[in-house]
Amino acid sequence: MKSIFKSKTAALSFITTVAGAVSFFIPEVGEWVAESSSVILAVLGVAGFALRLATKEKVVLFPSE
Repeated sequence: MKSIFKSKTAALSFITTVAGAVSFFIPEVGEWVAESSSVILAVLGVAGFALRLATKEKVVLFPSE
């Protein structure tokens, strides 16, 4: 299995989680996130798609052994 520290998808998820936590504790950031939710979702969608294109091996959720 690929190390989580080499995973681009895990990095994107971590950044998204940190941004959500920051917006929870800093009201100004929370307001911006609420006002810009459609842009944020579009960027996350494009980033996820780009990461999928960059993946060299197939993704398997339940490997058979």
